[in-house]
Amino acid sequence: MKTLSPLPRLSGASERERTLLKLALILVALALPDVAPAGNLAGRYATITLDGSSSDWQPSDVMYFASEIAAGAPLASTFTSVSVANDSSFVYVALQHPAPTSILDPWTYNLYLDTDMTSTTGFNGGWMTGGYDHLVQYGAGGGSYSAFSFNGAAQSDWGWNWLGLISYSYSDLVTEWAIPISALGLTTDQMRMEFNVTGDGVTAETWAYQYESGVGTYTIATVPEPGSLSLLALGIGALFMAAKTARRCQRSAGRH
Repeated sequence: MKTLSPLPRLSGASERERTLLKLALILVALALPDVAPAGNLAGRYATITLDGSSSDWQPSDVMYFASEIAAGAPLASTFTSVSVANDSSFVYVALQHPAPTSILDPWTYNLYLDTDMTSTTGFNGGWMTGGYDHLVQYGAGGGSYSAFSFNGAAQSDWGWNWLGLISYSYSDLVTEWAIPISALGLTTDQMRMEFNVTGDGVTAETWAYQYESGVGTYTIATVPEPGSLSLLALGIGALFMAAKTARRCQRSAGRH
């Protein structure tokens, strides 16, 4: 399908009106967020209601798509997408499942977090070399929904210090977490996030990202600046005025 520009439609408009439309398009473009490279996610600032639904989530919140997930078995243990957002207090995570699941299932969801963005600190075990300083676990028959910090004597040691509980909600096909930002020990506004499902009942582990070389970096979103919001509103307002002017010009041309 051919993409049509709105500019030719203003052929009957004055130079001032055409300039107004161009300015409006520039203002809207400046106010929109940049697109992050594949594998990374620039966070959206939002407070998510934990209700086991996807109603608060947007397509732009997806950090890992199905093609980037090494899906495991059984089907109820795995997930087809991972979404992430945050506000000033929590990092929110949503897992979309292909089959009904609950916290009472026997397997354990692990979220490994490299919160200092260096591989020389934190857990490095097996094929994992990212240096994961924090861990979130959920599930295990309802017995785990907690955050931990790494305290192993060596990076290959499985040693973790319990920090506190996370909040959660689930329905058949959606699991949501709220992880306190204060528990993550962030040294910058970025962290690498690797998801895994293992434990009792799992016959094939789930990994997202499927290869550690592709583990995504999440950038914490800040409170939207009033200036950016005003810029977006100004651009939308200018677009509205330009469209209204174009319609006037078209009606005027039709009467001649």
